[in-house]
Amino acid sequence: MKTSLENLKPLMRCSVCNHKYEPVKALLLEEQDGQTTFHLTCAQCGVSTVVFVSTTQFGVVSMGILTDLEGDEVRNLFGDEAISSDQVLDVHTFFKSFDGSAKEFM
Repeated sequence: MKTSLENLKPLMRCSVCNHKYEPVKALLLEEQDGQTTFHLTCAQCGVSTVVFVSTTQFGVVSMGILTDLEGDEVRNLFGDEAISSDQVLDVHTFFKSFDGSAKEFM
């Protein structure tokens, strides 16, 4: 991925303060089939971003999502199993019938 990060260097700026990211501080989360995901934290303003980069025959596409998660937190969550549709329905059913306060839920 080092080559890909070097190619993205001109685009690697914080979306909040426009400060240049340091590619050596990027935390690689996943790399497979032309798709790479990594976590960046701006050295100037401290805002963290999870960045998704895909390389296709037409070029490079990237998308960043601001997050309040630290690199280690993202790494722990990123490898987990995806949430199934059954799990989503179970949560919906639970909250639909839940008749308590937020304090009781916690």
